Amino acid sequence: MLNLIADQAWNPFAPFGVTSWEPFVANLIAFILMVVILRYLAFKPIQNVLEKRRQRIEEGEEMREESERQLASVKEQTHEMLVEAGEKGQEKIDAAKAAAARLLEEQEAEASRKAEEIIKKARQLAELEQQKEREALKEQFGQLVALAAAQVTGKMLTEEDQRRINREAIDSLDS
Repeated sequence: MLNLIADQAWNPFAPFGVTSWEPFVANLIAFILMVVILRYLAFKPIQNVLEKRRQRIEEGEEMREESERQLASVKEQTHEMLVEAGEKGQEKIDAAKAAAARLLEEQEAEASRKAEEIIKKARQLAELEQQKEREALKEQFGQLVALAAAQVTGKMLTEEDQRRINREAIDSLDS
């Protein structure tokens, strides 16, 4: 049993199922060398690649956020421009309506003025015609009075008598 204890004393890894420590130490040294070699040859380059990729992803995320901010800004500016264009368009429409209303009002005023002129001229013409008709009627009336006077008196009236009777008849009509 001493041998067993002595063997076990020399082999502290026996409880872990390692029967001989030499292969274990060789494997441990190989493992440590492999870790060191992989660390410098594989892990560091892989970590560098992963770090660069992480940085590119962060930059892409920042660019995306910046693009979203710019897009929001452009949308806001576009909305403001559309609102402003709508307001300007409405102002132009209102100005055109006002100009059309003024033009219509001016045309109505001009038409009214022309109609009044036509009515005034028609009245003047009617008065002139009426006056001519009165003069003609007075003349005819005077002639009829002179003719009637000649028939009543039975004598021929001179031209001067006819004029005097005409004047008297016209004067009596005017008053």
